[in-house]
Amino acid sequence: MASRSVSVSEVLDSSPFTSYQVLVAMLCFCCTLLDGFDLTVIGVAVPKIAEYLRVKPPALGLAMSAGQFGPLIGAALLGMLADRIGRKRMLVACALAFGLFTVLCAFITSVGQLALFRFIAGLGMGGAVPTAIAFGTEYAPTRSRATVATAMYAGVPVGATVSGLGAVYLLPHYGWQSLFIMGGVIPIVIAILMALLLPESLTFLVRRDKAQAKVRSIVAKIAPAFAKDKDVEFCSTDKRRPGVPVKHLFLEGRATTTILLWISFFVGYYLIYLMLSWAPTLLRKGGASVQQYSMAFALINFGSAIATVTVGRLMDKAKNPYRILQGGFILGFLSLVAFGLFATSPFIVIAAICVICGLFINGTVSGLVALVTLSYPTDITGSAVGWAYAIGRSGATLAPLIGGIFIGLNWTVFEIWGSNAVGALIIVGIIAILAAHSARVRKAASNAC
Repeated sequence: MASRSVSVSEVLDSSPFTSYQVLVAMLCFCCTLLDGFDLTVIGVAVPKIAEYLRVKPPALGLAMSAGQFGPLIGAALLGMLADRIGRKRMLVACALAFGLFTVLCAFITSVGQLALFRFIAGLGMGGAVPTAIAFGTEYAPTRSRATVATAMYAGVPVGATVSGLGAVYLLPHYGWQSLFIMGGVIPIVIAILMALLLPESLTFLVRRDKAQAKVRSIVAKIAPAFAKDKDVEFCSTDKRRPGVPVKHLFLEGRATTTILLWISFFVGYYLIYLMLSWAPTLLRKGGASVQQYSMAFALINFGSAIATVTVGRLMDKAKNPYRILQGGFILGFLSLVAFGLFATSPFIVIAAICVICGLFINGTVSGLVALVTLSYPTDITGSAVGWAYAIGRSGATLAPLIGGIFIGLNWTVFEIWGSNAVGALIIVGIIAILAAHSARVRKAASNAC
């Protein structure tokens, strides 16, 4: 009979960050690579797929839209399910689904098949990315949670960069099919590694009967002293919440936080995908060559990869992490205005601005991901990240359409970027409201105690 209970969060917070936790974070990072790969591969392959199927590129719009709606639905529904059936199971299943149906895209014979396979692969990706972020941060101590969340999210720009570089070699040498085979086999390998090496969620295990032995074996790899104490029973301080997980995002005073975060994600992802979808076209409109605007795309992702690691670290160290995000989005606003202002400048100037845009737009949006992991109890973090990601993807889906409208109106590059840059200032205002609301909630909680 155990004489005392110790929460798993206490174990993590009182122990150093171990190599075992690094392994968990790295495997979760590999899952977020899927989003970056998906972001790049279809755009690169579309012209060749159109030739293969003997259709015009616009006819592939259905398949491209299916690739956007799959992740949106997967993030909203599968993130919730992961909180119920276990995050490891969900990660493995989603990575396998993404990998298998991405491989099948290499053997299509019609646009309908491509749309179906892209949709199902998107479901897997949508479930994998938010679940991976929630899982990895669960194994991180509170003091490092923002750093771990943003470091894992760095997989998105890294995946986009790697798949873009891979396409440069594979497309001319082995055809468009090789992109989907490579992009499908890698997730399947990742799924196998996760099945073999990844533990289950500690919060999930401590709530199951007869799971103390599994919990103890995991704790032994993080904090051996706790595991050796046979008088200790491990528990979770988060109460079990009945019913559909998403409803708890709006209960117990969390409704305002949820709504404000969702608006921020919608606008943030809109800005990211507007930039990634139309930056090459707008740079070409400003006189850039094919090589220059292709390099600009890579540099945006390069800046993103650097920033996503840095932002989380700054948030963990800062007394007020909201100020870090506000400063980042103010600089993001200025960088977008500069992008429009200097679009016709020498390429060295454009290259520098592209890196800066990646740093302060993509990078600061990753800070919003970290903020979600800090704003909700562990047992509903998967649902929280999943729904925020889904709302963000809806903004991403809108971005290419709105960008096309601006271009159709014959606006200048500066007018397009200058007007859309206001979105970054909108997020700054929302974060200010969110910070004030969070302060009131904390004060009320302390007074209640």
